[in-house]
Amino acid sequence: MNSKVLAFVFCVMTLRCVAFAAEPGQGAVSVEGGRIRPVATEVEGVALFKAVPFAAPPVGVNRWRPPQPVVAWSGVRDSSAWPNRCYQLASANPPGTFYFNEFYWDPSKDPKDSEDCLYLNIWVPQKADAAALPVLVFFHGGGNRHGNDSEVEFNAAKLAQKGVIVVTAPYRLNIMGFLALPGMQEGAGNFAILDAVESLKWVHKNIHAFGGDAGRVTIMGQSAGSRNVRALMSTPQAKGLFQRAIMHSSPTVMAQPGKANFVTLDEKKLAGAAAFAKHFPGKTIDELRGMPAEVFYQDPSRIEDLYAPASGMYAAIDGSILTRDSVDLLKPGALNGVDVMLGTVADERTALDDAPVREMDVNQFHAYWKKLLGDELYAAYRFEKLYPVSNASDAYVQHRKAGADLLLEQNRIAGTLLKAQNPSSQVRVFYFDHPPPGRDREYYGSWHSSDLWYVLDSLRDEPGQRHWAPADFELAEQASSMWANFVKTGDPNGSDLPKWPQSERENKGTYLWIGEKSTRMTNGSPYSGTSAEPRNALFHEYQMKYFGLGP
Repeated sequence: MNSKVLAFVFCVMTLRCVAFAAEPGQGAVSVEGGRIRPVATEVEGVALFKAVPFAAPPVGVNRWRPPQPVVAWSGVRDSSAWPNRCYQLASANPPGTFYFNEFYWDPSKDPKDSEDCLYLNIWVPQKADAAALPVLVFFHGGGNRHGNDSEVEFNAAKLAQKGVIVVTAPYRLNIMGFLALPGMQEGAGNFAILDAVESLKWVHKNIHAFGGDAGRVTIMGQSAGSRNVRALMSTPQAKGLFQRAIMHSSPTVMAQPGKANFVTLDEKKLAGAAAFAKHFPGKTIDELRGMPAEVFYQDPSRIEDLYAPASGMYAAIDGSILTRDSVDLLKPGALNGVDVMLGTVADERTALDDAPVREMDVNQFHAYWKKLLGDELYAAYRFEKLYPVSNASDAYVQHRKAGADLLLEQNRIAGTLLKAQNPSSQVRVFYFDHPPPGRDREYYGSWHSSDLWYVLDSLRDEPGQRHWAPADFELAEQASSMWANFVKTGDPNGSDLPKWPQSERENKGTYLWIGEKSTRMTNGSPYSGTSAEPRNALFHEYQMKYFGLGP
């Protein structure tokens, strides 16, 4: 076969096998709305369908409304260009900042901002037989303020080659995705969550055309995307649309007794009304729908005022999309048989706060943690010995590290609770502690989002990316194999892979430690054998009390 042609086979539900090719006019797939053809990827046997519509453009009268049906098109759409990114502040990651250098170094590759942004990217591997393939649907992070589903670290071609169809799904962001105002009807405050639900409905109805199995869908998110995965696990509208869930750098599922993880719709509407009365006095919802999108973003000085009651308050309990009962994921049987993986990275805050040369007053550092932990725990665990500082730079670094250590224990507690309350679900916890090479590695460590390069197997030897070492490629192969296995069966274990048991009370919250030199299971502290070892016991005890789980 001509080397320029990417050929692969998939079987539709009738088991009629069809060959695809990336050349014009060949390989088109029929989906809701019309036909679309793929492009070749750099990975043999994997094709990519870019910008597949899963809903109508949420513009004009559709702004601040639930996603509407796909608008049909004539002819065959091609996959030559990435989709628009959902409208956001253009300066979210300006040149010179950490994440610009990591993911957005080539502005020419950035999609343009537009409200017309509800499009999927789908990586499809060649199939060896008629069996339908499992599906992974990934939701990006960005604080629900920025980001898109076409970023370089989401290049899932190698992951797809392991026998998984990978879908990256966008959702409306910030003002467009989370605003609630008096007079708004269905979906108010939760438009982004409805977008995520709609993407899963589209997968359920259409993925068979790509050779996928609608009965084996895993949802996965990182950071804000993980928070949205939690919302999908909490909404009755997504029930039955997925069988597994992966949560990276997540707020987990923990909640204090009697408190929900979400605000109420009335609270959101009240806050939204105040912000819009200040900046758009007298405007009706219809008038606001008629304004160009850029009007809401053109004045950076008011962005925080507008974002705060929208993405800042996140999704809302409205009695339909989210209810007080449905958001309680710690009640018995809440997972409804869904298998879960959740975890965190060792240095969650370093890159989020950007510059390594930062300071924090030593007294302020001590006072913060004494207030949070309480005098008794602070003294009992000798906090100032566990996190020693000699100057303001040390205090800043240790403050960030203590926050990350707290999140590891929160994930471990969440894992054991989910398993105890859902015996039929497989539940596993991971801890990513492998610092990528270069770029102030000693300070940034395993920074927020660094795990995605490895679990999605997206690192490449190409300009702009880090100078990856052989060990990085080896870990990417290992980690992506475990994630692919979970998508396929709910169990990440496999031959020649590290053993990864479920997280249970009986094994004291065993988790997978993906370290710099090895990957192994443990129920101990990452600081075992050092003076810092009690850190995890401190935060375990603190959170058990905070969440009402212990004395």
